[in-house]
Amino acid sequence: MENGMKKEIKVLLIRPKYSSIVAHLEPLGLEYVAGLCRDMNIKCEILDEFQHSWFFRLERIKKKIREGGYNVVGFNANANTVDYILDRAAQLKKEFPDICIQVGGPEAELNYTDFCKDQIDIVYYDNGLKTQKNIWAAGLDPEVLDKQTGICFKKDGKWVVKEKGEPVDCFIVKPDRTEFYKGLKKNFIFMKGKFALSKASFSCPFNCNFCYCTKMNSGVYTEIDLDSVIEEVESIKHDKIWFVDDTFFFNKERVISFCEKIIEKGIKKQFMAYARADFIAENPDVLPLAYKAGFRDLLIGLEAVSDAQLKEYNKQTSRNDNILAIKHCHENNIVCNGLFVVSHTSTKEDFRNLLKFIKDNNLLWMVFGIFTPYKGTDAYEQYKDKLVNFKSKNRDGLHVTVPPEHMSAFMFQMRYYWLHVVTYPKIIVRTLFGTAYDTKKTGWF
Repeated sequence: MENGMKKEIKVLLIRPKYSSIVAHLEPLGLEYVAGLCRDMNIKCEILDEFQHSWFFRLERIKKKIREGGYNVVGFNANANTVDYILDRAAQLKKEFPDICIQVGGPEAELNYTDFCKDQIDIVYYDNGLKTQKNIWAAGLDPEVLDKQTGICFKKDGKWVVKEKGEPVDCFIVKPDRTEFYKGLKKNFIFMKGKFALSKASFSCPFNCNFCYCTKMNSGVYTEIDLDSVIEEVESIKHDKIWFVDDTFFFNKERVISFCEKIIEKGIKKQFMAYARADFIAENPDVLPLAYKAGFRDLLIGLEAVSDAQLKEYNKQTSRNDNILAIKHCHENNIVCNGLFVVSHTSTKEDFRNLLKFIKDNNLLWMVFGIFTPYKGTDAYEQYKDKLVNFKSKNRDGLHVTVPPEHMSAFMFQMRYYWLHVVTYPKIIVRTLFGTAYDTKKTGWF
């Protein structure tokens, strides 16, 4: 890096593989970077490790670099892939000393200093891709790097940290979905089929203490122009689309406008999106229109079944909001996918109450995550002195990282697994019988 690089940039983008049994989705973040490369006429390839086996991962990357002549490798970092990326980068540097290794993605955006290591050349944590465009256009010229925002890079053997740029409210490129179409065979969401991803906003207007999504985009919630969103929807050559905004159902007028435009244009696609329980509880009148527009799934952050636990999460919703949200969805034939965060403060009775709540409210679809104080969140600051087994690979919502208060870690983990044993077989059976989206049914068939 310090000696400069060739002006001709050739980029290999890598999405590290991690354990996931409920979904395998397209690498949308890297597809936006690939779209930038396309527009700049830069040779680029995405290596999505989810498309390959767990074996020979290093050899596969080395082969790609040699065959493609790549001189830049970009890793997309999540909380549970930090250690893998650092280890892999060190191995690549031994084999290819002159290669430029860059790290970006959600984990780099919030915890960029964790990647300021010898084996990394650039850490990208800016909002949007403007800085990326500038540094690639200049062939990674150190003088140009020094004039940018939102990056860390090495200069004279020391790390330079540039202040983050302004929040963004749009993308400067369209994603290159080549990898999505190529990998469609392995794309899935548990019992729901294959989904393309789309994004209509940045950050989140709320501040749940366990979630770092609200910290993205410098903590500023912005919305992408609706016409651009709909244009993107039309361009996707797939009939199922998941809006991965942290809360798509937030601005009532915007939701209504989106649905009306989709119907007016005659777009026939199936949509899934995130929503808050209080929004659905207070605005059931938008659901018939949403159904008509194609919404069949809402992922609702119910999080907990007691007001005390919801308050601890700073969720700003209530148990009654959760009940009403499920009821309104079911009445309008929209599946409520309940998202729950299982707290380390849970007792045996709390686990039983959670299952009782699911049964009493005829909730078929749900996702359980163990409370994890991710770095960069308010919860991390609160619990950082109590953390156990906080290795990168355990920061996935599936492992105990805060000691349970009322049982051993082993028993907590077993009860967490038991939640799936009790609930997921019914999802499978209902799917096989074709009734998984019949929100009025209460039985197994």
